Amino acid sequence: MSEPVNASDYLELAAANVDPAVWCYFEGGAGDEVTLRANTGAYGRWRFRPRMLVDVSEITTATTVLGTPVSMPLLVAPFAMHGLLAADGELATARAASALGTLFCVSTITTRTHAEIAAAGGAGRGGSSCTS
Repeated sequence: MSEPVNASDYLELAAANVDPAVWCYFEGGAGDEVTLRANTGAYGRWRFRPRMLVDVSEITTATTVLGTPVSMPLLVAPFAMHGLLAADGELATARAASALGTLFCVSTITTRTHAEIAAAGGAGRGGSSCTS
Protein backbone atom coordinates (compact mmCIF):
# COMPACT_ATOMS: atom_id res chain seq x y z
CA MET A 1 0.00 0.00 0.00
CA SER A 2 1.17 3.54 -0.68
CA GLU A 3 0.90 6.19 2.02
CA PRO A 4 -2.42 5.95 3.88
CA VAL A 5 -4.82 8.80 3.10
CA ASN A 6 -7.96 7.93 5.04
CA ALA A 7 -9.24 5.98 8.03
CA SER A 8 -9.88 2.86 5.95
CA ASP A 9 -6.25 2.83 4.80
CA TYR A 10 -5.02 3.07 8.41
CA LEU A 11 -7.39 0.29 9.43
CA GLU A 12 -6.01 -1.93 6.68
CA LEU A 13 -2.43 -1.20 7.78
CA ALA A 14 -3.27 -1.97 11.39
CA ALA A 15 -4.92 -5.26 10.49
CA ALA A 16 -1.82 -6.27 8.52
CA ASN A 17 0.59 -5.35 11.33
CA VAL A 18 -1.12 -6.50 14.52
CA ASP A 19 -1.17 -10.10 15.74
CA PRO A 20 -4.53 -11.54 14.55
CA ALA A 21 -5.45 -12.70 18.08
CA VAL A 22 -4.99 -9.14 19.34
CA TRP A 23 -6.59 -7.55 16.28
CA CYS A 24 -9.84 -9.45 16.90
CA TYR A 25 -10.09 -7.75 20.30
CA PHE A 26 -9.75 -4.24 18.85
CA GLU A 27 -11.69 -4.66 15.62
CA GLY A 28 -14.94 -5.89 17.11
CA GLY A 29 -17.55 -4.23 19.23
CA ALA A 30 -19.32 -5.27 22.40
CA GLY A 31 -22.20 -7.71 22.43
CA ASP A 32 -24.12 -7.77 19.17
CA GLU A 33 -22.17 -4.73 17.82
CA VAL A 34 -25.28 -2.56 17.33
CA THR A 35 -23.42 0.55 18.51
CA LEU A 36 -20.41 -0.23 16.30
CA ARG A 37 -22.66 -0.43 13.23
CA ALA A 38 -24.54 2.73 14.21
CA ASN A 39 -21.31 4.69 14.70
CA THR A 40 -19.85 3.47 11.40
CA GLY A 41 -23.07 4.44 9.64
CA ALA A 42 -23.09 7.89 11.26
CA TYR A 43 -19.54 8.65 10.11
CA GLY A 44 -20.49 7.48 6.62
CA ARG A 45 -23.22 10.14 6.46
CA TRP A 46 -20.88 13.06 7.22
CA ARG A 47 -19.88 15.28 4.32
CA PHE A 48 -17.34 18.09 4.19
CA ARG A 49 -18.53 21.24 2.49
CA PRO A 50 -15.68 23.18 0.91
CA ARG A 51 -16.04 26.92 1.15
CA MET A 52 -14.84 28.98 -1.77
CA LEU A 53 -13.85 32.62 -1.83
CA VAL A 54 -13.44 32.82 1.95
CA ASP A 55 -10.49 34.63 3.52
CA VAL A 56 -8.24 31.94 4.99
CA SER A 57 -5.18 34.09 5.63
CA GLU A 58 -5.72 33.73 9.39
CA ILE A 59 -7.31 30.47 10.46
CA THR A 60 -7.01 28.24 13.48
CA THR A 61 -8.33 24.88 14.51
CA ALA A 62 -7.94 25.74 18.21
CA THR A 63 -11.04 25.54 20.37
CA THR A 64 -12.06 24.50 23.87
CA VAL A 65 -13.53 21.21 25.06
CA LEU A 66 -15.30 21.33 28.42
CA GLY A 67 -13.36 24.50 29.19
CA THR A 68 -9.97 23.02 28.23
CA PRO A 69 -8.08 24.70 25.37
CA VAL A 70 -7.11 22.26 22.60
CA SER A 71 -5.24 22.73 19.33
CA MET A 72 -7.99 21.11 17.28
CA PRO A 73 -11.52 19.75 17.71
CA LEU A 74 -10.22 16.16 17.72
CA LEU A 75 -9.68 14.07 20.83
CA VAL A 76 -8.24 10.60 21.30
CA ALA A 77 -11.22 8.42 22.19
CA PRO A 78 -11.02 5.88 24.98
CA PHE A 79 -10.29 2.28 24.13
CA ALA A 80 -8.90 -0.38 26.39
CA MET A 81 -5.63 -2.25 26.66
CA HIS A 82 -3.17 -0.20 24.56
CA GLY A 83 -0.40 -2.35 26.03
CA LEU A 84 -1.53 -5.20 23.77
CA LEU A 85 -0.35 -3.09 20.81
CA ALA A 86 2.83 -1.46 22.14
CA ALA A 87 5.05 -1.88 25.18
CA ASP A 88 4.42 1.62 26.54
CA GLY A 89 0.72 1.46 25.64
CA GLU A 90 -1.36 4.31 27.01
CA LEU A 91 1.76 6.25 27.99
CA ALA A 92 2.71 6.67 24.33
CA THR A 93 -0.85 7.67 23.44
CA ALA A 94 -0.91 10.25 26.24
CA ARG A 95 2.44 11.70 25.11
CA ALA A 96 1.23 11.90 21.49
CA ALA A 97 -2.03 13.64 22.43
CA SER A 98 -0.17 16.07 24.65
CA ALA A 99 2.39 16.82 21.93
CA LEU A 100 -0.46 17.65 19.55
CA GLY A 101 -2.19 19.83 22.13
CA THR A 102 -5.34 17.75 22.43
CA LEU A 103 -7.03 15.48 24.96
CA PHE A 104 -6.70 11.75 25.52
CA CYS A 105 -9.84 10.26 27.09
CA VAL A 106 -8.61 7.28 29.07
CA SER A 107 -10.51 4.01 29.27
CA THR A 108 -11.28 2.47 32.63
CA ILE A 109 -9.54 -0.71 31.42
CA THR A 110 -5.88 0.16 30.89
CA THR A 111 -2.50 -1.51 31.03
CA ARG A 112 -1.09 1.41 33.05
CA THR A 113 -2.50 3.27 36.02
CA HIS A 114 -4.39 6.46 35.38
CA ALA A 115 -1.78 8.32 37.45
CA GLU A 116 1.01 7.04 35.16
CA ILE A 117 -0.98 8.01 32.08
CA ALA A 118 -1.73 11.50 33.42
CA ALA A 119 1.95 12.04 34.24
CA ALA A 120 3.02 10.88 30.76
CA GLY A 121 0.49 13.21 29.13
CA GLY A 122 1.56 16.17 31.21
CA ALA A 123 -1.64 16.61 33.23
CA GLY A 124 -0.83 19.28 35.75
CA ARG A 125 1.91 20.68 33.48
CA GLY A 126 -0.39 22.19 30.86
CA GLY A 127 -1.43 18.89 29.28
CA SER A 128 -4.75 17.23 29.87
CA SER A 129 -6.41 13.86 30.03
CA CYS A 130 -9.84 12.67 31.01
CA THR A 131 -11.26 9.34 32.12
CA SER A 132 -14.27 7.46 30.86
